[in-house]
Amino acid sequence: MHYGVQVGMRRRHAQGLCPDLEIATYQPDRDRRAFNTVVRTINEIVPLIEVSEPGVIVFATRGPSRYFGGDEPMASKIVQVLRSSIVADSQFGVGIADSRLAAHIAAHISAQNTAKNTAKTPFIVEPDQTKVWLAKQSVRVLSEFANISGETVSLLERLGLNTLQDVCKLGESVLAGRFGELGVELHRLARGDEQHPLAAVAPPPEHLCSRAFEEPITDQQTLLNNVQIMAEEFSDYFVKHGAICVRLILKFESETGAHSERLWYRPQGLTARAIIESAKWQIESWSHNSALVCVQLIADEVRTDTAHQLKLWGGVTQVDETATRAIGRLTELLGSTAVHLVKWQGGRDLQDNFQLVSASHFQTRQSELNASTEKSKWRGSLPTPSPSVVYSEPPLVQVVDKDKNLLRVSARHELSAEPVQLIISKQSYKVISWAGPWPIEEKWWDTARSRRLVRLQVVIEKLLPDGSQQVQALLVALEHGEWSIAAIYG
Repeated sequence: MHYGVQVGMRRRHAQGLCPDLEIATYQPDRDRRAFNTVVRTINEIVPLIEVSEPGVIVFATRGPSRYFGGDEPMASKIVQVLRSSIVADSQFGVGIADSRLAAHIAAHISAQNTAKNTAKTPFIVEPDQTKVWLAKQSVRVLSEFANISGETVSLLERLGLNTLQDVCKLGESVLAGRFGELGVELHRLARGDEQHPLAAVAPPPEHLCSRAFEEPITDQQTLLNNVQIMAEEFSDYFVKHGAICVRLILKFESETGAHSERLWYRPQGLTARAIIESAKWQIESWSHNSALVCVQLIADEVRTDTAHQLKLWGGVTQVDETATRAIGRLTELLGSTAVHLVKWQGGRDLQDNFQLVSASHFQTRQSELNASTEKSKWRGSLPTPSPSVVYSEPPLVQVVDKDKNLLRVSARHELSAEPVQLIISKQSYKVISWAGPWPIEEKWWDTARSRRLVRLQVVIEKLLPDGSQQVQALLVALEHGEWSIAAIYG
């Protein structure tokens, strides 16, 4: 933050601001192992906690608050134990509010205040004031803390709905008419309401919820195999009744009487795969030295399953079903975090057109993919055909004119001269054809996210070792005064 580096910034831009910046690749297993220290620390104070992802812990404060004498003493106790159990300069925040979204925002504010003042203090929203406090928040908190897509939030801003209060004033029926089920969810989040329509489904039979082992189990894989059988039968039971389990209490008991109990939550429903991954994480974070004798699955919250409405023409083909089964098999072998699918999201920049989405959060439906492809005409985007190779870390080059001067682009997007040569690692290549420039100017109203660059299509001539010549088409880009190869054609 001292150098101006922010979340969502491009890697090259961040390294330009801070040359000594170290970039670590995303490793979910490493994050979970590192976060287990925090989970165990909080678990010693609060017996039933919910860990939705590494870095976020949620729990109901009613019981712990009464035990410690109020929300503030309880929050101070949590800050105290975390301060003594994790690295001294680690940044964390504690937030308390009447809704999940408000508590998440409050914790983020607490963490920011900690970074500024070095004093770790919790942020508490007064009881019954959550709706008033949320009303002043920007709609961007929906994408940051409630898994609402950035495109939806951007649309709300373009419609003039800049705060959650503006969303509430618009009315639930109006949002539902524009966004469908998502509109109802947006209004619910904006007004700070945690109420969901619960499904009146009888609890599953005892053999689906509890399993006692005749011989204690010491091998983790054997335990997970048993949990998998239970999870599949558990999920199938709710599917047959048209419901989904979104909150699950998972219990393990050892032969010495020690037990591990944790609450798991998924707003889209806990599938069998999600239950198995949750069980694996819980076992890995539980420091026990004895064999396990019992496993329990307790459905804490069940909701009606909102079915996917197929279109009038078309539907799911055999290819879709085959692909879905293949993806499901891969996630069983490797885990959902290791399997990603490509999803079109639009944009003018080649690196923004598609994104990798976890297989557990993606519906493999050819009709939806085709619909997305039909919307891929963005004003200002590159003409077809699309390049075959797009660099995530574009190599730097020099595009020069006949006098060996570096090409520049004016404010009117005009080239200072015609490109004559392309210099790659001190090797010069003749430019025999070119087209462009194709400019991009985005988010000029936001200094943190604004971006300005131009792209140029060039065809260069290469001289091969055998004396023959080869033609290569490239896409080069000028950003922050530097030329780079953005993509390769053919």
